[in-house]
Amino acid sequence: MPFLMEAVQASHPRPWRNILTTLKTVTETASALGKEAKESFDELVRSAGRRLDDARDETGGALHAAASSVRATGRQGSEAIDNLTTGAADRLDATASYIEDHDLRDVFTGLRRFARRHLTGCLVAAAAVGFLAGTALSRAAHSCEREQ
Repeated sequence: MPFLMEAVQASHPRPWRNILTTLKTVTETASALGKEAKESFDELVRSAGRRLDDARDETGGALHAAASSVRATGRQGSEAIDNLTTGAADRLDATASYIEDHDLRDVFTGLRRFARRHLTGCLVAAAAVGFLAGTALSRAAHSCEREQ
């Protein structure tokens, strides 16, 4: 094979150089496009992370505000309602703190651990959700067919 390349190169030096130059240009262009795509993707990830952090902070703040509102409303009622509302407010505060203290990666890690510990239940739940989604999509498709 190298002999064939040398023969082609010797008999047609200019086209061979043109081909090599074109290949080099294509390679450099592809490399530059790849770098640009990676930079764009990295910026997209950073932007999504910032938005997620902002949403997490806002959600935590809203849950803390809801907890305070539940406590204030509960204090105006009877002692039994006060105990129930205090418990609900405590759970809201705990949820808010969890959301504020854990990023998306921690949540997915926790879900994976839960799924590993309760594999059968998770598989049954996933099958049920899939079945319900399939049924809903099938009904939606049939209703669209009837309208036409």
